[in-house]
Amino acid sequence: MSLVPRIHDPAYFQVSHRGASSGSLMMTCWDGARSMITQLRLEFLKLVRSRSFLLSFVGLTTFVFLMLWGFYTYAERKAGEGVTSQFKYTYESTSYFNGLTFTLYSVLFSFSLLIPVFVAMISGAQIAGERQSGTLRMICVRPITRVSLLLSKFIMVAFYTYLLVAFFIGLNLLVGLLFVGWGDLQLYPGALNLVDEPGKLLRDEALLRFAYASFSGTWALLVIAAIAMLFSVLFDSPAVATVATLALYLVFLIIGRIEFFEHLRPYFFTTDMDFWRDVFKPEIPGKSFRHYGSLCGAYTFGILLLAVAIFDRKDIKS
Repeated sequence: MSLVPRIHDPAYFQVSHRGASSGSLMMTCWDGARSMITQLRLEFLKLVRSRSFLLSFVGLTTFVFLMLWGFYTYAERKAGEGVTSQFKYTYESTSYFNGLTFTLYSVLFSFSLLIPVFVAMISGAQIAGERQSGTLRMICVRPITRVSLLLSKFIMVAFYTYLLVAFFIGLNLLVGLLFVGWGDLQLYPGALNLVDEPGKLLRDEALLRFAYASFSGTWALLVIAAIAMLFSVLFDSPAVATVATLALYLVFLIIGRIEFFEHLRPYFFTTDMDFWRDVFKPEIPGKSFRHYGSLCGAYTFGILLLAVAIFDRKDIKS
């Protein structure tokens, strides 16, 4: 039997063609993955070198020390006054004011108004900032698709969001330990609107819940990041994209707090974003936590898909 390949046999060429196609596909996938990793590295360098990146961490650090000052004066003043019915549980407990309570107040207050500003600012500058500086067209002629470019930028925004939330929670816990002291996390009905009846989380369990909050809070904030990314694609100015995102967010947030619009509140994305707070309840409501977490994921990926579709077809002139 001849060992020489039968080059005139059609089956020989068919097998050879399949092998070449498989090898070509693997090379294409590898090149695509390598291009994506390179793009992620470039986006990371641009992120950490931006002034907004440093400004957000400085701003949150300043907020923590302002909260510490206000926490001390508020607790001292209220502890020496007659307590109101709304806060009767709070000031009757001598162990209420500690570092974990301080961290809880600081995180909950900042999540609604402060952290979304920085997330919108970073995300809103991703595409519009490149267009304003005149580098977007040059980036798009690289051997990387527009979809990969937008996704790499969003991945970096998601990483930044988690880094910001984790840093903020960690800094609050450190400041609370050093200047207030630790104890168990006492939960009472009141201004936080977190529980309906008094409860408690032991110190170790409370620390674990704060770790959970770094992930659930990031997941909720990705809705803001996706909206800002969409506006960054639609508008030429990063300032306009940021303002439009914050305007939309604040309108739904404020209207959702007004009693007249109580029947509309379940339909607002800002209502669904509040699911992240449930990790601080004595018993995490698993069903509603997964439900609203899934809704936030649907908002994020739906808006991001719309931004990808628009950006992929957009005529870039600068």
